[in-house]
Amino acid sequence: MKTIARVFPRRTNMSPTDPDVYFGPPELFMSEYKEVHVSVAFTWDIGYAETLAKQWDHIAPVKIGGPAIDGEGNGFIPGRYVKHGMTITSRGCPNRCSYCMVKSPLKELKIHPGNNILDNNILACSKGHLDKVFSMLKGQKKIKFTGGLEARRITEKIAEQIRGLNLRQLWIAYDHPANLKVVKKAMSILTKYFSRDSIGCYCLIGQPGDIMDSALGRLEQIVDLGAFPFAMLYRGMDGKYPEPGMAWRKLQKMWTRPAYIRARIKGRIK
Repeated sequence: MKTIARVFPRRTNMSPTDPDVYFGPPELFMSEYKEVHVSVAFTWDIGYAETLAKQWDHIAPVKIGGPAIDGEGNGFIPGRYVKHGMTITSRGCPNRCSYCMVKSPLKELKIHPGNNILDNNILACSKGHLDKVFSMLKGQKKIKFTGGLEARRITEKIAEQIRGLNLRQLWIAYDHPANLKVVKKAMSILTKYFSRDSIGCYCLIGQPGDIMDSALGRLEQIVDLGAFPFAMLYRGMDGKYPEPGMAWRKLQKMWTRPAYIRARIKGRIK
């Protein structure tokens, strides 16, 4: 008998891919398991996850958890709820941004090897923890900071530490128009060390009070600052998109397509 079946409401590019991972209801012919874990990353999936828990209940005792259920305060087990190679060395964030659903206090975790850092806000960790993370990363290749680096906390020293790694890509975020000055300062540091293809910038669009012209302007600003933009469309606690939904989703879709973004970059950078 196998130990744990892991069930997810949706598939993402971070989902594990081993044979004990499932998306949706149980299959007609199932292996036997001692436990079923339903893992919920997004608040708007909670209702469906609760339905899945009932559908899996006849297979084995079900536990339901994940960031959307338990918050960000839990530990990390490599390869269980995200692909192998991805690692989380801390949970939570000391900031309390109104547009962010991460509200748990920062908690440093045991460091497991991996080349893709998914921490909520790794640069908010203590110097001792960061030094250990960078030491671990020196043994990794094609490193990504997919979880993002807080622009306000980027310094010359941090950039120099990252330059000493086999970096593939790092990400910062431009979440609000008021953060432009902070993003500019971070980019002035990062572009000394890294090419545009190595610097990605998540851009939150559609948050309360946002308008499409302003959102498009921020995406274009990221191009001008020397980073590769990626639009992140705001969703409320109920999972609803801003109105007009179709227009916002169209804008997001365009600014998540690498070919389209490269064409826009080519048009703006002569």
